[in-house]
Amino acid sequence: MLDSTLTVTPTPDGFDLTLAVENAGGDAVELPFSDGQRAEFVAERGDEEVWRWSDDRGFTMALGSEELAPGEAVSYDATFPSPDAGEYEVRAWLTTTDADARAESAATTTLVVE
Repeated sequence: MLDSTLTVTPTPDGFDLTLAVENAGGDAVELPFSDGQRAEFVAERGDEEVWRWSDDRGFTMALGSEELAPGEAVSYDATFPSPDAGEYEVRAWLTTTDADARAESAATTTLVVE
């Protein structure tokens, strides 16, 4: 079982985002990935996606995996650069090919920019 949190911290350049994922279960969890990307971050305003962390980024095209032992955690960071004023829903998740792990790793927060 994975527990996730999404932390948003204001900076002079926008907002730093951190997705933290912890294995809260009693068994190790294997997380398979289809490329070098490990996490995704998206900001939406209403029904419109206004920012996606992976846009215009390249990732290694090699299969990979990570194992989380019981109680072990990993974190991934991104910066949402200087958004316009408004309310955003910010979501993050692991890009693992394991659908259950991907769902368990999803985290969402609301961000209000003044």
